[in-house]
Amino acid sequence: MKIVSIATSRKKGTKKISVQEAELIADHGIKGDAHAGKWHRQVCFLASESIEKARNRGLDVTFGDFAENIATTGIDWINIPVGTKLRLGDKAIVEITQIGKECKQKCAIFYQAGDCIMPREGVFAKVLEGGIIHSGDKIFFVLPETILIHWKNNIDVPVNHFLLGEEPLSIRIQGKPYSVVMRTPGDEIAHVAGFCLGEGIIDSPDDFISIGFCDGTDSNVVTVTLTPSRREIVFELLERRGFVSQTSCGLCGKELIEDLYQTIRPLSDDISIDINKALNCLESLSDHQPLRKETHASHAAAIFSSECELLSVAEDVGRHNALDKAIGKLFLGNKLSQASLLVLSSRVSFELVQKAAKANIPVLLATSRPTELAVKLASEINMTIACLARDAGLFIYCGEKRLKR
Repeated sequence: MKIVSIATSRKKGTKKISVQEAELIADHGIKGDAHAGKWHRQVCFLASESIEKARNRGLDVTFGDFAENIATTGIDWINIPVGTKLRLGDKAIVEITQIGKECKQKCAIFYQAGDCIMPREGVFAKVLEGGIIHSGDKIFFVLPETILIHWKNNIDVPVNHFLLGEEPLSIRIQGKPYSVVMRTPGDEIAHVAGFCLGEGIIDSPDDFISIGFCDGTDSNVVTVTLTPSRREIVFELLERRGFVSQTSCGLCGKELIEDLYQTIRPLSDDISIDINKALNCLESLSDHQPLRKETHASHAAAIFSSECELLSVAEDVGRHNALDKAIGKLFLGNKLSQASLLVLSSRVSFELVQKAAKANIPVLLATSRPTELAVKLASEINMTIACLARDAGLFIYCGEKRLKR
């Protein structure tokens, strides 16, 4: 991913002129550009691949002709979620604020070609950190950074980690909620297309009338419209799955995320566990995985008391299923109140934190790192999350006071 062209104009409504370098100013835009200022569309991006497609249709266009500030290569801009942060070159950082725009009047390009790609494929951003950028500079995604504790050799050392993003994606078909899945943001349209194929909703791309974001900017909601003939074929399937939401529209974006939080109560601070014993429980998890020893294909969830006594363990091809089974054993035996420590053979996602919290288990250790949303939820509900460090010890992301050191 890199910059292939930079263009600016000193007056709105005039053609942008290509330059080799430019200065980005925080909360302003490109120095000297007419569109810079204190608003959300300080810098405009467009893929050079989109410009090339326009040329292939016979348009005599070059960089800057679509009023973009920065033309790039290697980035599918229309599938980059709003809120994504990117570093341009060595220092400058921008945040995506808008995908596409509504043109108030037809531009010269529209009259020349009968179409303009900017309203559909242009992306706008604000500048978070300034810096000098050059044509040819590389572009990098800026991932969320979390401060945590690396416990090693009985010493706490603060470190920083980049965590994988995780958000809910609401999938609507024919205007009705069909499913909500947790995913890493990006490639939402392709994600939903693949999902629909796997579900048997479509057999061919031609079965779609349309597939896109609900309101053009909310990348957490994708809506699908099928052809009349395909709707008849999958009518019973759609009716059978029409229970995801009780509302006619379903939840959107931030509302969807907020709704996931509402049913979880904060955990108490009355449990503490010896960190060495907890680490031993995690490191010896494979001792309780007979299926894994035979197949190398199962996940495990083990639940321990505050004294690290094994209470329940389960294996399954699915990590969520393994946890449900381990919790269910204690729940049916009226022993869930003894559960204090959960050990997982997988990474920690939002849903696993949610399941542990519902079971009132305050400490969660895993072999792999958590997602950003998992840590955010765990912090808000006062849960402890830690995972194996690469060399030795534990990475402790939140709730470190429960682990006695």
